[in-house]
Amino acid sequence: MTAPLLSFSPALANHIHASPYHFIVTGANGWLGKATLAMLYQALGNDFAARVTGLGSRPAQINLHAGQTGESTYSIQSLLEWQLPPDQPTILFHYAFLTKDKIDQNFSTHTHTYTEEEYIARNHAISEKVQSWIRTGAIRGVVLPSSGAVYDYLHGKSRSPEANLYGQLKYQDELTFSAACDMSKSKLIIPRIFNLSGPYINKFEHYALASFIAQSLSTSSTNSTITIHARHPVIRSYYFIGDLIELCLQLLLHQPAAATPLCFDVAGDDIVELGELAQQVATILGNATRIQRPPMLDGVMEDRYIGNKNAIRKLEMRFGIHPMPLKEQINITSQYIKNLY
Repeated sequence: MTAPLLSFSPALANHIHASPYHFIVTGANGWLGKATLAMLYQALGNDFAARVTGLGSRPAQINLHAGQTGESTYSIQSLLEWQLPPDQPTILFHYAFLTKDKIDQNFSTHTHTYTEEEYIARNHAISEKVQSWIRTGAIRGVVLPSSGAVYDYLHGKSRSPEANLYGQLKYQDELTFSAACDMSKSKLIIPRIFNLSGPYINKFEHYALASFIAQSLSTSSTNSTITIHARHPVIRSYYFIGDLIELCLQLLLHQPAAATPLCFDVAGDDIVELGELAQQVATILGNATRIQRPPMLDGVMEDRYIGNKNAIRKLEMRFGIHPMPLKEQINITSQYIKNLY
């Protein structure tokens, strides 16, 4: 039996199993949702079905793979129709949020996209529903991922209109969830995410790392090409999804009950330009891969999307977490994508 690609540290897994908590995961069909469910599955074993509720935009069956140990089919329910059971101490991972690729600036009728007004209304309905659960007092702790796009909104960077609106709504969620958790005495952890790696990564066309791996795997190993379209420097830093979920749950279980919301940037140690990232992918996969990129433009500002790592480093040290180096992140992400192929 091979080891799972995602799991909590043994001590935290034991703590989770011995705790009195029920766990709710919204956005269960997304990248963070599936990764969190997979890690809880590893920690809870036979108790998983009774102690975990997965919620999405509609009822569905999802496959958690259970790491690499086989397949595990799991039923998720509709978030907006589900009712929170009373008097059940609960930890909430709230990932349900329409991402910026759902905004249709052309106001056309592309499948699964919305006008700005629809996009705002749908995200508002999700937030209101979840905050109503918090106000009952049953939710003891909340993990609320935010985004580096918050800085686009706060600092007027305007990398794109979609990023600006997404960042604005994420920041509003930070404020309204903070108020709801403060009133109910619930702990709140807000990681502002920039770039993640790891199993259950999706939307390959939107994530450079996944796109590069998929391009390298989709053709013959002796004739593989990774295409980079950006004609300006694009600077990124990646953080492993398992390390993030581990850190957030450690914080929830060990933060004082009266602590104020804890907000921090999710930032890795390794900083790379996309050309270097593509080369690392090719090297790690062992393919004879050619990197294809049009000539760089002169005088164009770099696209630098990297968080401040000072706060997260202190938190990692507190719990003895050693974030995964980039090469290992690429390797594990590649293993997951290979399994899909």
